[in-house]
Amino acid sequence: MIRPLKALERLLPRWLAEWALSENAFLLVIGGALGVICGLLAVLFEWMAATARSFFFLTPAGLLGTESLIYLFLVIPLMPAFGGLLVGALTWFFKMGHESASAAEVMKWAAVDSGVVRGKIIWFRLLTTSIFLGSGGSGGREGPIAQVCGAMGSVFGQVLRLSTERLRLLVGCGAAAGIAAAFNAPIAGVIFTVELVLADFNVISFLPIVISSVMATTTKRMLTTGDPVFEGPSYALVSSWEIGLYAILGILCGLAARSFYVAYFRAEDYFKHRVKAHPILKPAIGGLVVGGIGAFFPQVFGGGYEVMNQMLDGNMWWALALALIPLKIIATAVALGSGGAGGVFAPSLFIGCMTGGVFGYGVHFLWPGDTATAGAYAMVGIGAVMAAVAQAPLTNILMGYELTGNYLIILPIMTACIMSSFVMARYTGESLYTEKLRRRGIQLWRGRDLTVMDKIRVREVMARDIATIPESLPFGRIMELIASSRQSYFPVLDPAGKLSGVLSIQNVREIMLHSAELRDLVVAKDIATANVITLDESDNLNQAMEKFSMMDVEQLPVVLPDDPRAIVGMLSRMDVMSAYKKEVLKKAGTAP
Repeated sequence: MIRPLKALERLLPRWLAEWALSENAFLLVIGGALGVICGLLAVLFEWMAATARSFFFLTPAGLLGTESLIYLFLVIPLMPAFGGLLVGALTWFFKMGHESASAAEVMKWAAVDSGVVRGKIIWFRLLTTSIFLGSGGSGGREGPIAQVCGAMGSVFGQVLRLSTERLRLLVGCGAAAGIAAAFNAPIAGVIFTVELVLADFNVISFLPIVISSVMATTTKRMLTTGDPVFEGPSYALVSSWEIGLYAILGILCGLAARSFYVAYFRAEDYFKHRVKAHPILKPAIGGLVVGGIGAFFPQVFGGGYEVMNQMLDGNMWWALALALIPLKIIATAVALGSGGAGGVFAPSLFIGCMTGGVFGYGVHFLWPGDTATAGAYAMVGIGAVMAAVAQAPLTNILMGYELTGNYLIILPIMTACIMSSFVMARYTGESLYTEKLRRRGIQLWRGRDLTVMDKIRVREVMARDIATIPESLPFGRIMELIASSRQSYFPVLDPAGKLSGVLSIQNVREIMLHSAELRDLVVAKDIATANVITLDESDNLNQAMEKFSMMDVEQLPVVLPDDPRAIVGMLSRMDVMSAYKKEVLKKAGTAP
């Protein structure tokens, strides 16, 4: 009997050929279908997590009573450990220990794995994260649902036998749909993908991402209440000088994000190098620590959205909120560092909410007539810490607006997000996501794997057969040469044959209006760019791309290491990206 997936793989190309869709229309149709499926997966995910929570907590509470000592001091501390044990066993049995539950994996799939993802990640992540969150593990559902939907996008592309670029795009469409459905916020899903996952923007890729995000949100709203995750307070900028207070809040949120960053990786290193238990037991040990904290402060369990809404409503004691900041950092660092199956998105929002709320209580106490309520500051803090943790201020600025539906919050949240990101950047150039990948030997920059480009030298990629122009060549001859060449940039050589400048089509265009009069008067030296940035043939492609960014040009001359004026070739941006893509495909093909 032919498996359904194999049958679909055979039939879909034939159907699509009969429909004769253009490529852009085809991507929109696939993006919309993927969005619907991701909306369904998001609903399934929430149901599974709620079912797991009922099993781990509500059922024992019904049997023992929520006030019984057995429930308070035995069931609550042990349930996260039991859930961690199940997660550890599933991870070990299915050999998924190298995969984290964060959105860092989605970034890796797009940048390093050419969009090729194993299908089993879909059900594995649904199951393990539901158990983890349902049993009280401190983490979020957003990274895991981005993984689930990103993997579904890859499966779509693999069934349709799409190119590498299209596979990467569908992974991004899935991630956008997952985030959009998780928050009921389609704009946040789109910007999350553009800013973090693909780190690239063009109209052709943007439209399918938007369609996926919108369809996922619409599907979820049809099947659920469609309420936003946060019940944002009514907001108004009470006085213009409040912007200064929001700048201070941004600095505090940046410091809180830095504390979370440090605690997260210290816990990860501790469980990896110091805890000698079997990998199955490590998440259980982490769960036991979380359970011990949760026995006294149950607010640290799960993503903490109910607790955040209490703060937004102003229904939380400031001292409790202050205590929850370090407790949530510790609980999340231990839970995830030990191998728990949760993401860092929701904990970052939680830390920001409590930080903003405590700060808001303080400033409103000092200046009650000139400042907004604590809930308003908490709403701004929600975006500020995550902006710093992920180094993604744009995503969190727009998410803050989308979740509140109040345009007046834009200026405060822009101020806080930019300040928090700046503070974080002063400590490290990496986000929490890119640092996780860097520790595995993967260094991303603008959606590209720098470790791949580090290994490729300019001499391996550059064009050696190039046209050069003598300094004394008249303008008329220059025009003839340009017309007969495919180059856009031409090295200009002095009488000794050494590089003295570069002449581009732009240089020529500036005097073309006077070409008749200047045809025999102007020579190459007169119009060439003299201050030339060159590449050494021993440079790697990362160094080349840095120089391309500095000059905003498409080609650069390549010279000998011991003679910076001895031209040996030209390198173009297109050559660099072509070499990168070939190396990534080769790396993906040899990956286990």
